[in-house]
Amino acid sequence: MEDKPIQERFLDTSVTRSLLLSTQTYKQYFESQFTDQQLYISNYIQMEIKRSYLINLISFYFVLRLETINNIGDAIALWSNRFKTSELKAILQLIPQLFSTHQLNFSSPQDKEKALSILAIYIKRFELILRRKFNNTNIDSTVCARALVPLNVDLKNPADGLKQFADEFGDVKTCRSQCQIDQFLLVQYRDEISRLVQIASQLPKNSNTRGFINIANNLKEILAVGASACDCKRCEKIGDAVIALDAPRNMRLEHTDNSFDYLCPTINQPHYKHPSENQIVTNTSTDGR
Repeated sequence: MEDKPIQERFLDTSVTRSLLLSTQTYKQYFESQFTDQQLYISNYIQMEIKRSYLINLISFYFVLRLETINNIGDAIALWSNRFKTSELKAILQLIPQLFSTHQLNFSSPQDKEKALSILAIYIKRFELILRRKFNNTNIDSTVCARALVPLNVDLKNPADGLKQFADEFGDVKTCRSQCQIDQFLLVQYRDEISRLVQIASQLPKNSNTRGFINIANNLKEILAVGASACDCKRCEKIGDAVIALDAPRNMRLEHTDNSFDYLCPTINQPHYKHPSENQIVTNTSTDGR
């Protein structure tokens, strides 16, 4: 039992994203959980939000901007055919709501320019909120270069700034040459990673353990191959491990993913798993609230 309650919370990517992008009911759940508590994220968490959400918004911006796209509806149709499920879901949750709020006509060529302007403003504002809504731990032992790519957008001509950000963020070769993920994994936390791999090897594979085992398998590959096995794509696959290892031990890590139930106890990281959005929304609906 803790002698003193931990008042500072370190949010993983899923909880950070939920506080920004989920349903009102789920946002209210988290706000009720974090009353009077300081909320922290890291540069690495910011990078993951940008990679999984902001970059997709920018991609949609340039789809909408194509000369062969006449209206918002055509852009959504092309996006639906081009992109994979996770990217598709993120955009299709936002775009109709954002443009409908501004009463744009999805079939009107005249409203295309208005939509581009509204989307550019939203992208700039979202990135600003991400930096200002949460405290920063100022800890990033990986020295993630992608996390430091600036988003400088002149709203009079947003395309140039958005393209520069997307190009620099997407230049994984340069970013990898500037980060220290190999030192982080192979030197600083090598013993902890070896223990995680060992634990995963003894677990049955099921819906609860699958995510952790997949992470551990990638960590095992890194241990076997060395620094050359560390790249931005691999980092995406082991993100939860990086977050857990680099979390401040004097804060409680707030998460929704099962993987942290196996990652955190091994490294003595305080943590708490929250119900999924579906569980909260369904229970609230069932209770009649």
